[in-house]
Amino acid sequence: MRAKTTMRDSAPNISFIFDEKFIQAKEGDTFASALTRAGIYDLKESLDGSRRGLYCGMGVCNECAIVVNGTPGKLACMTSVCNGDEVSRQPAYPSINSVDYVALPESEISPDVLVIGAGPAGLATAAVCAEAGLLVVLLDERAKLGGQYFKQPVDPLLREDQLDSQFLEGRALIQRARTSGVEVLTGASIWGAFAPNHLVAASTTHRWVLKPKSLVIATGAYEKSFQIPGWTLPGVMTTGAAQTLLRSYQVLLGSKIFISGNGPLNIQMAAELIRAGGSVAGLAELGSPFKIKNIFTSLTLAWYSPKLVLNGLGYFFTLLRAKVPIYFSSAVIEASGTPLLSVVKVASITSDGSTSNSGVKLFRVDALALGYGFMPSNEIARSLGCKHAFDIQSQTLQVSRDNFGETSIKGVYVVGDSGGISGAQVAKANGIMAGYAIVESAGKVIPSALKREIKTAQRRYKRNLKFQKSLWKVFRGSLNLDQLSDSTTIICRCLSLSKEEISGEISEELLTAGALKRVTRAGMGICQGRYCSSFTIAKAAEKTQSTPSEYSGFAPQPPFKPTPIGIIAQSTAS
Repeated sequence: MRAKTTMRDSAPNISFIFDEKFIQAKEGDTFASALTRAGIYDLKESLDGSRRGLYCGMGVCNECAIVVNGTPGKLACMTSVCNGDEVSRQPAYPSINSVDYVALPESEISPDVLVIGAGPAGLATAAVCAEAGLLVVLLDERAKLGGQYFKQPVDPLLREDQLDSQFLEGRALIQRARTSGVEVLTGASIWGAFAPNHLVAASTTHRWVLKPKSLVIATGAYEKSFQIPGWTLPGVMTTGAAQTLLRSYQVLLGSKIFISGNGPLNIQMAAELIRAGGSVAGLAELGSPFKIKNIFTSLTLAWYSPKLVLNGLGYFFTLLRAKVPIYFSSAVIEASGTPLLSVVKVASITSDGSTSNSGVKLFRVDALALGYGFMPSNEIARSLGCKHAFDIQSQTLQVSRDNFGETSIKGVYVVGDSGGISGAQVAKANGIMAGYAIVESAGKVIPSALKREIKTAQRRYKRNLKFQKSLWKVFRGSLNLDQLSDSTTIICRCLSLSKEEISGEISEELLTAGALKRVTRAGMGICQGRYCSSFTIAKAAEKTQSTPSEYSGFAPQPPFKPTPIGIIAQSTAS
């Protein structure tokens, strides 16, 4: 489904074949954006025979894998369309042709600073370090810089008068990094981290051995799973995936959309869909931000960041003008349809996180966006041995770091949401602070401009941290996710393992997430447990009546993302 007319419409038309049908696309489209525009949601067959489709939209879940020109495993959300491509749905057990492996060229780079991740934090750190005269390499797995928050539209959309403040802030930061002399490697993923000064990366055309003096991990976060009946249906995706479709490609996720989650991102998403000409059937917000008890906290939000509060009110009034039904203290508790999503069930959620039996509503939709917070992408930091601690409130593992982002390992910095979820503005300020610390530790003369900037960044860092703390008081909501899922609900998407198949194995002999992984194989799928680990950790802690720690989950191991075996074998041999 296409958004209302924009500059994107003037982009050159291209086409490809999908399951013997011609599909129109725009130059710059990914297969995910082109197929969603065409109303095609089911992209692969799962191990249980059901269909799956776009879910995370950022290359984490691997549920949008397709076969492109005979090669399986290509992610629709990360792969650009080329005119004339032949594409098909990926079967559960794709055939892999035997081919002669063509060795990729390898380069060894020893920069002063290696920054992994080109979102707000990574871009800011890279720019500050390069401006001070350090040799900086910035690496990101996406083709474009900006990360999830500053994601940029494809080139035909790049016209200043059509970009909002979020786009423009991102463009300015990207331009700053490029003009500072940062060496940028896009489309490249770190697949192994063996020491702070020994990392390996690869793209489709090249391999790198990276030996930095200082390492900055700015890998951001991915969205938490929301394991309700039907969450694996094609047409159900994260709010982040829906936002990428709209903001980068001007594609609506469906013709009739429902949004459910917790936090302001979902309200923003609903408003942006309305402004783009979309049809939003409703919004279910777990919290109750407009309760009387939240008035004082809301005033503190306006004090800390009046611009963000005004933007938020603007989104809310957009929904009111469009008469979009908004249900507070509510959530989608079930999605259903065969083989695609067609109905969602919405219910009120009580203060203890239980489902209320009264007021259950059904909505006929073809798309559902779920946004219930984020998980730090911490596999690289954990693999290196950086100390972490389990945060009870957010139920996430957070890195131990000082105010400048330096971890328990000297010279290794974790900045932004990869160390703990605090939002884009905190991440950007954190990146500037980390850059300052690295420049200072390198013995470089601190430019006067950087001295002024670090003071501003420190103020903004503290102010925006307070904003985030107050924000989540306003949006506070509890939900007993275990109550919403039944015994047949899929928990491990990759291997189609149900709640009963995993929790049923817990016994006196199997009391850890790692033990459950070895017996049930939950966490051995292609996403490496990113979406089922929370469930197994919680169940193990519940059984042992203990608090999770940094060792409670699945141990990170290379490759961190799916990597051709030829690349690994070649790297090992060399």
